Amino acid sequence: MNHALLATIQQSDGRYLSDLELRPLAQFVASFDSRVKTYTRLKAEGETLVLSALRQLMLTHQSAVQEHGTKCQRDMLYSLDCIAKAILLDNSDGFVEEYVVWMQNITRALHKEDSAIAAYRSLQTEIAATLPAEGAHLVNGYLDKLIAAFAEGM
Repeated sequence: MNHALLATIQQSDGRYLSDLELRPLAQFVASFDSRVKTYTRLKAEGETLVLSALRQLMLTHQSAVQEHGTKCQRDMLYSLDCIAKAILLDNSDGFVEEYVVWMQNITRALHKEDSAIAAYRSLQTEIAATLPAEGAHLVNGYLDKLIAAFAEGM
C-alpha cells in the first residue's frame, strides 16, 4: 500500500479516521481493478513489449543493442516488474526511492544515460500502442520518472 495511507493508519492509534483521512483508502480501492488489470497485462506481455521496444531501438541505436541487447532486455524486464508491483501497491514513492535512484546510479556510472533514455522511450511507445489507455497512462507515468532520473544524470 502507498506510504501516505499507511502513515495515516499508523497515526490513528486510539481513534477512528476522519473522512479526509479515509480519502486515500477510497482512492486506493476505487483504482484497484485498473491497477490489477495493468499488473496482469505487464506480467503477461512484458517480454513481448520489451522485445518490440528493442527492435524499434535497433533502428537508431543498432550498435548499442547488438552489444548490450541481452543486458538491456534483462534490465527493462526488471523495470517492468518493479513498475507492475508499484502500480499494484499504488506506491510511486517507493518505486522512486527503491528502484529509480538505484538505476540512475548504475546508468550514470556506466555513462549509458542516452541509450537508456532512448530504450525506455521506445518502451513507452510500445506500451501506449499495446495497453489500454488507462493502463498505458499508469505505466508510462512510472517510466517518465525513470527517464527523468536518467536525464538528470547527464
